[in-house]
Amino acid sequence: MKLTELSPYFIKLQPRGDDRYSWNHVDEIADADGVRFLCPRCFTANGGAMGTHGIICWSPQVPEHLQPGPGRWSLTGTGIDDLSLIAGSSSIQLTGGCLWHGFVRNGEVTDA
Repeated sequence: MKLTELSPYFIKLQPRGDDRYSWNHVDEIADADGVRFLCPRCFTANGGAMGTHGIICWSPQVPEHLQPGPGRWSLTGTGIDDLSLIAGSSSIQLTGGCLWHGFVRNGEVTDA
């Protein structure tokens, strides 16, 4: 499945004080601290976005105590169309909810 089908966007962490953060949309991968996209397993099961939860993948510069965690991935590519998430095994494995496990490579999302 193409990542672009899952309503992806880059996000930038914004400190709010007292060790709290929020995030904003950013257009460029160079400005991003992470990426958010719809869960491919639930998107398929639900036949679209309605009722489908999001997944956030943070880059290594995001403090490890921030959720979701513990994973951190390097965002490589020029944008959403060719984005790859790279780390150790590079897989993304949800530990709750639907338990999706997969990869984002060159703008494609695949199950592990």
